[in-house]
Amino acid sequence: MTNHRKMDSLTEGMALVETDDGRWFAACGPLSEETPHRVFLLKGTSADILPALGLVDEPGQGYGSREEAIAACRAWLEAARLPVHWRELAARTEVYPERNAWYLDEIARLTEDAIPLLLCGSEVHAVVTAVQDGIEQLIDAAGNTPDEAIEILYQRVYAWYRHQETIQSRASDDTTITTSS
Repeated sequence: MTNHRKMDSLTEGMALVETDDGRWFAACGPLSEETPHRVFLLKGTSADILPALGLVDEPGQGYGSREEAIAACRAWLEAARLPVHWRELAARTEVYPERNAWYLDEIARLTEDAIPLLLCGSEVHAVVTAVQDGIEQLIDAAGNTPDEAIEILYQRVYAWYRHQETIQSRASDDTTITTSS
Protein backbone atom coordinates (compact mmCIF):
# COMPACT_ATOMS: atom_id res chain seq x y z
CA MET A 1 0.00 0.00 0.00
CA THR A 2 2.84 2.46 0.57
CA ASN A 3 5.41 3.71 -1.84
CA HIS A 4 8.56 4.92 -0.13
CA ARG A 5 10.05 8.00 -1.76
CA LYS A 6 12.41 10.62 -0.51
CA MET A 7 10.32 13.39 1.04
CA ASP A 8 12.72 16.32 0.60
CA SER A 9 9.91 18.64 -0.47
CA LEU A 10 7.78 18.01 2.63
CA THR A 11 7.97 19.66 6.00
CA GLU A 12 9.44 17.53 8.76
CA GLY A 13 6.81 15.26 10.26
CA MET A 14 4.59 15.25 7.16
CA ALA A 15 4.54 12.31 4.76
CA LEU A 16 2.73 11.10 1.65
CA VAL A 17 1.33 7.66 0.98
CA GLU A 18 0.50 6.32 -2.47
CA THR A 19 -2.09 3.56 -2.69
CA ASP A 20 -2.11 0.74 -5.25
CA ASP A 21 -4.68 2.61 -7.34
CA GLY A 22 -2.40 5.65 -7.64
CA ARG A 23 -4.19 7.93 -5.16
CA TRP A 24 -2.10 10.06 -2.84
CA PHE A 25 -2.87 10.77 0.80
CA ALA A 26 -1.34 13.10 3.32
CA ALA A 27 0.10 11.42 6.37
CA CYS A 28 1.74 12.33 9.61
CA GLY A 29 5.07 10.67 10.37
CA PRO A 30 5.86 11.57 13.98
CA LEU A 31 9.56 11.90 14.56
CA SER A 32 10.12 10.11 17.81
CA GLU A 33 12.41 7.33 18.88
CA GLU A 34 9.44 5.33 20.18
CA THR A 35 7.75 4.95 16.78
CA PRO A 36 10.48 5.05 14.14
CA HIS A 37 9.48 4.54 10.50
CA ARG A 38 5.73 4.51 11.18
CA VAL A 39 3.34 6.60 9.16
CA PHE A 40 -0.23 7.35 10.15
CA LEU A 41 -2.78 8.28 7.52
CA LEU A 42 -4.69 11.41 8.31
CA LYS A 43 -8.31 10.31 8.35
CA GLY A 44 -11.55 10.50 10.25
CA THR A 45 -11.92 13.33 12.72
CA SER A 46 -8.32 13.35 13.87
CA ALA A 47 -6.89 16.72 14.80
CA ASP A 48 -4.09 16.09 12.29
CA ILE A 49 -6.35 15.60 9.28
CA LEU A 50 -6.05 17.91 6.32
CA PRO A 51 -9.33 19.75 5.78
CA ALA A 52 -9.45 18.69 2.12
CA LEU A 53 -9.47 14.98 2.97
CA GLY A 54 -12.37 12.78 4.00
CA LEU A 55 -12.25 9.15 5.02
CA VAL A 56 -9.46 7.34 3.17
CA ASP A 57 -11.59 4.18 2.87
CA GLU A 58 -13.92 5.84 0.38
CA PRO A 59 -13.05 5.37 -3.30
CA GLY A 60 -12.01 8.52 -5.11
CA GLN A 61 -10.67 10.20 -1.98
CA GLY A 62 -7.16 11.56 -1.72
CA TYR A 63 -5.29 13.33 -4.49
CA GLY A 64 -4.62 12.32 -8.06
CA SER A 65 -0.94 13.26 -8.01
CA ARG A 66 1.94 13.60 -5.61
CA GLU A 67 2.18 17.33 -6.39
CA GLU A 68 -1.48 17.88 -5.41
CA ALA A 69 -0.93 16.07 -2.13
CA ILE A 70 2.20 18.11 -1.41
CA ALA A 71 0.31 21.33 -2.19
CA ALA A 72 -2.46 20.23 0.21
CA CYS A 73 0.13 19.52 2.94
CA ARG A 74 1.68 22.95 2.47
CA ALA A 75 -1.71 24.67 2.49
CA TRP A 76 -2.68 22.85 5.69
CA LEU A 77 0.61 23.75 7.39
CA GLU A 78 0.28 27.38 6.33
CA ALA A 79 -3.29 27.50 7.62
CA ALA A 80 -2.13 25.97 10.91
CA ARG A 81 0.90 28.24 11.32
CA LEU A 82 -0.47 31.61 10.22
CA PRO A 83 -2.83 32.18 13.18
CA VAL A 84 0.04 31.42 15.58
CA HIS A 85 2.31 33.81 13.70
CA TRP A 86 -0.37 36.52 13.70
CA ARG A 87 -0.95 36.10 17.46
CA GLU A 88 2.79 36.42 18.14
CA LEU A 89 2.96 39.51 15.91
CA ALA A 90 -0.07 41.05 17.65
CA ALA A 91 1.53 40.36 21.03
CA ARG A 92 4.51 42.51 20.01
CA THR A 93 2.50 45.31 18.34
CA GLU A 94 1.47 48.36 20.30
CA VAL A 95 -1.27 50.27 18.47
CA TYR A 96 -2.05 53.01 21.04
CA PRO A 97 1.25 54.07 22.62
CA GLU A 98 -0.09 57.40 23.96
CA ARG A 99 -3.02 55.70 25.70
CA ASN A 100 -0.72 53.00 27.08
CA ALA A 101 1.65 55.68 28.41
CA TRP A 102 -1.27 57.28 30.25
CA TYR A 103 -2.34 53.90 31.69
CA LEU A 104 1.23 53.13 32.78
CA ASP A 105 1.55 56.55 34.44
CA GLU A 106 -1.74 55.98 36.28
CA ILE A 107 -0.67 52.49 37.35
CA ALA A 108 2.57 53.96 38.72
CA ARG A 109 0.64 56.70 40.56
CA LEU A 110 -1.85 54.24 42.10
CA THR A 111 0.85 51.77 43.16
CA GLU A 112 3.35 54.31 44.53
CA ASP A 113 5.66 54.19 41.48
CA ALA A 114 5.65 50.45 40.83
CA ILE A 115 6.70 49.64 37.27
CA PRO A 116 4.64 47.02 35.40
CA LEU A 117 6.42 44.16 33.66
CA LEU A 118 5.18 43.05 30.23
CA LEU A 119 5.95 39.56 28.91
CA CYS A 120 5.19 38.97 25.23
CA GLY A 121 4.74 35.51 23.72
CA SER A 122 1.66 34.28 21.90
CA GLU A 123 -0.18 36.64 24.26
CA VAL A 124 0.88 39.47 26.55
CA HIS A 125 1.08 39.13 30.31
CA ALA A 126 1.34 42.28 32.41
CA VAL A 127 2.15 42.26 36.11
CA VAL A 128 2.82 44.87 38.77
CA THR A 129 3.53 44.65 42.49
CA ALA A 130 1.33 47.02 44.47
CA VAL A 131 2.21 47.91 48.07
CA GLN A 132 -0.27 49.16 50.64
CA ASP A 133 0.69 49.52 54.33
CA GLY A 134 3.77 47.39 53.74
CA ILE A 135 1.77 44.53 52.23
CA GLU A 136 2.69 43.54 48.70
CA GLN A 137 0.10 42.30 46.27
CA LEU A 138 0.77 41.00 42.77
CA ILE A 139 -1.74 42.25 40.21
CA ASP A 140 -1.67 40.66 36.78
CA ALA A 141 -3.51 40.70 33.48
CA ALA A 142 -3.32 39.05 30.08
CA GLY A 143 -4.38 40.15 26.61
CA ASN A 144 -3.77 39.47 22.96
CA THR A 145 -1.87 42.74 22.52
CA PRO A 146 0.12 45.06 24.78
CA ASP A 147 -2.78 47.52 24.51
CA GLU A 148 -5.26 44.97 25.91
CA ALA A 149 -2.97 43.72 28.66
CA ILE A 150 -2.10 47.24 29.85
CA GLU A 151 -5.74 48.35 29.81
CA ILE A 152 -6.86 45.28 31.79
CA LEU A 153 -3.97 45.74 34.22
CA TYR A 154 -4.98 49.38 34.74
CA GLN A 155 -8.60 48.33 35.44
CA ARG A 156 -7.44 45.77 38.00
CA VAL A 157 -5.01 48.18 39.66
CA TYR A 158 -7.74 50.83 39.81
CA ALA A 159 -10.17 48.33 41.39
CA TRP A 160 -7.47 47.30 43.89
CA TYR A 161 -6.77 50.98 44.70
CA ARG A 162 -10.47 51.76 45.24
CA HIS A 163 -10.77 48.68 47.48
CA GLN A 164 -7.80 49.90 49.55
CA GLU A 165 -9.43 53.34 49.87
CA THR A 166 -12.65 51.70 51.08
CA ILE A 167 -10.77 49.66 53.69
CA GLN A 168 -8.93 52.75 54.95
CA SER A 169 -12.16 54.76 55.04
CA ARG A 170 -13.91 52.07 57.10
CA ALA A 171 -10.93 51.84 59.43
CA SER A 172 -10.94 55.60 60.01
CA ASP A 173 -14.75 55.52 60.53
CA ASP A 174 -14.31 52.77 63.13
CA THR A 175 -11.65 54.83 64.88
CA THR A 176 -13.90 57.92 64.88
CA ILE A 177 -16.87 55.98 66.31
CA THR A 178 -14.69 54.38 69.01
CA THR A 179 -13.08 57.66 70.12
CA SER A 180 -16.38 59.58 70.17
CA SER A 181 -18.24 56.97 72.27
